[in-house]
Amino acid sequence: MHGYVIVVVSPVGLWMFRRVRAACTVGPASGRGEVVREILKLGCRVFRVNFSHGSKEVWREWVSIVRDAAAEEGVEVVLIGDLKGRSVRVGYLDKPRSIREGEVAEFCIHGKKGEECIPVDSREFFKLVSEGDILVTDDGRATLEVLKVEDERVKTRALNNMVISPRKSIVVRGKDVKLGNYVEANRETILTALKLGFDFLGLSFVGSADDVYAVKEFLRNEGAGDVGVIAKIETPSAVVNVKEIISAADAVLVARGDLGMHFSLEKVPQLQSRIVETASIFGKPVIVATQLLGSMIEEPIPSRSEIVDIMTCVKEGVDVLLLTGETAVGKHPVEAVRWLVKTINTYEKEGTWVRRELPYNDLSDRFAHGVVTLSEYLGAKIGIFTKTGNMTYRIARYRPKSQILAATNDRKTLKKLILLWGTTPMYVEAEDYQDGLHQLEKTLIEKRYVKEGEILILTYGLIDEPSHIIKILQIQ
Repeated sequence: MHGYVIVVVSPVGLWMFRRVRAACTVGPASGRGEVVREILKLGCRVFRVNFSHGSKEVWREWVSIVRDAAAEEGVEVVLIGDLKGRSVRVGYLDKPRSIREGEVAEFCIHGKKGEECIPVDSREFFKLVSEGDILVTDDGRATLEVLKVEDERVKTRALNNMVISPRKSIVVRGKDVKLGNYVEANRETILTALKLGFDFLGLSFVGSADDVYAVKEFLRNEGAGDVGVIAKIETPSAVVNVKEIISAADAVLVARGDLGMHFSLEKVPQLQSRIVETASIFGKPVIVATQLLGSMIEEPIPSRSEIVDIMTCVKEGVDVLLLTGETAVGKHPVEAVRWLVKTINTYEKEGTWVRRELPYNDLSDRFAHGVVTLSEYLGAKIGIFTKTGNMTYRIARYRPKSQILAATNDRKTLKKLILLWGTTPMYVEAEDYQDGLHQLEKTLIEKRYVKEGEILILTYGLIDEPSHIIKILQIQ
């Protein structure tokens, strides 16, 4: 099997065909127009803002910068707003606190300027923690053993040399913090995200499918039911309830940093594979994040093991690889994206990735699998017109060798297709399915997505009807 990389000009601008998407986090290091433009030129179309850091004014500025840069480059971008969820975080510190292995450190609820204790932003944390527990922060780089719990003060001993920084997530290994109703805990931030026009919300620290359904209901009530919901799997309860959560969500994110704080490090790759496979079964896009190129926060080139990690993700059939600290606060944000894209492209040229034996949930799944089989038998590209993206998701689920060229007349659907593995999305003006198929065929030929002698399979699936159309063309 052989993959390939081509560059095409489409109605959504310059798009480098890549099966796995590159995504980045906007932060102080990348939240400038010139940096975002360079990242866009590398083919990155997905931008995340972490609402656990910054302010409404800062988020608004970053969104404006990304949108302005995208408009200048003539491309469509996806904006993901990452909610704080039920996380507990280190509070205000004058500066990062260095602690040596074996030293005693105290955590408290009311850490005031000048106090020796390290502030924590939630009282629930102190109800959860017990003597002998292990506290973990900084994506697993810092671990402390709890020696004593007294009221809202916790005495710990550092198990390694560390630096404690403000606003970093802190967990009690193996325990979930209970912070009440998910929507109420995030209401203000969700409303801010809607005002700023985010396309997806990342739900941090979800515990069950009920959290996902609650957010979706809130979005519908706010007239924003078309905003996508990405469930982040990062807690013990989320791992237990992973099937139900993925079924409820529009996409899933493997948050390896927080998983690595709750579970031993050697278990994280196994958990990642399990989550990716489950997402494939449900036909939901899966994003992998955290420490993909962690060394590039400081260094200009990645480590060899990081390159191997990225290649493993590509082989597993992950939809999106998301850089976090590398582009948010790292010294080399553009180079980090460049290395991510370069590594994805290199491995995709080998053309080998996992193709799982997936169950057929209904007739539409069988049709999608049939389209993939036919395209590979004929050596054809797949062209599909879709209003909702549903049939495109079903086809991509089977990870075809063929390129998927997907057109839609709905801007929100276009955004969802940008996240999808192996799919080149485009917008067309179309009145109905027949017109959409005609506009797709016309666009593909005019823009030279397909060339003379190539075979093209055109298809669509009607909403709520057991009717599917296939048209086979050889370009003359």
